[in-house]
Amino acid sequence: MKKNRTFSSLKPIGYLIPDNLKKLIKNKPFSNYDNLKKSWSSILGKQLANMCQLIKVEKYNEKNSIFLKVDRKNLIEVDYSRDEIIKKINSFLGFEFASKILINIEDKKSPQVNKKSLKLNKKTKNLINSIKDEELRKKLSSFSIEQND
Repeated sequence: MKKNRTFSSLKPIGYLIPDNLKKLIKNKPFSNYDNLKKSWSSILGKQLANMCQLIKVEKYNEKNSIFLKVDRKNLIEVDYSRDEIIKKINSFLGFEFASKILINIEDKKSPQVNKKSLKLNKKTKNLINSIKDEELRKKLSSFSIEQND
């Protein structure tokens, strides 16, 4: 029967890593992105958080840039509050994480969609009617174009 041996000189790997390196590993953008995404409304407040959506965090020139998606009607308010958003994010994380905010405009399709059908002349109608494939003939004759106003 073997006895379990314990070695008092062995330490966990975490003790071998220098403190500076531990901070870099702990503060990598991916883990911070998840923290930001989870607590987005508590960081910015409900009103500002509803106006903009966190898309991604990328590193440019050794600094983190935050990408937001904003509806057109809220663009000016979010644009004016960029500095406030950066301050709130950095204070939440406890270090200077974000230096820049880039805004992408979210285009919502208009609910008013008009369908316009093509007016076919006699020659084109005869050409379509001469097609042997019935399914193709129906699709060509009922062809319409959707157009946003």
